[in-house]
Amino acid sequence: MRPDRRPDQIRGGPAVALTPARPPASTPPPPPSSSQGPLLLMVQPGAVSSRECAWCHSPLPPRRRRFCTDECRRRGQKAERVIENDSYAAGIARLIRTMGVRASADVEALRWLAGAVEHARGALAMAVDGCRARGYSDGEIGAALGISRQAVWKRFPRQPKVDAGTPASGAAP
Repeated sequence: MRPDRRPDQIRGGPAVALTPARPPASTPPPPPSSSQGPLLLMVQPGAVSSRECAWCHSPLPPRRRRFCTDECRRRGQKAERVIENDSYAAGIARLIRTMGVRASADVEALRWLAGAVEHARGALAMAVDGCRARGYSDGEIGAALGISRQAVWKRFPRQPKVDAGTPASGAAP
């Protein structure tokens, strides 16, 4: 039997290297005393190490672990659900790359990929318009996209402002 396989994986199962869960410690940690409160083994985002609410930082009532009230729990968990970050963008890039691989073997997948490209172009144009509305120059937008400011001006022309004010027909009200 190979030393890197468990006895239940001798036939047919994937090989899993057996590694210890954590390196052996030279000295064991001291046992927790009852006056320290509950022992936290893993700190998660938003978790606190003392007995205070993770949202409003007020003292926790008995039998509550993270939040002092249900309202603080709703607000705190809603704040933790933010997913639009760098890892989200990397995941989207992986999905698009995988979609391209699938589209190379299937015409229906190619149609879906073309639709996704059109949606991405529209989203990029909307993002450029939003950056311009917030005061970014075409040079700054081009630097972020990796193209010149002239290319930004040509690829994403400025949209005329629409005035939904009163009609200029000249007729008296």
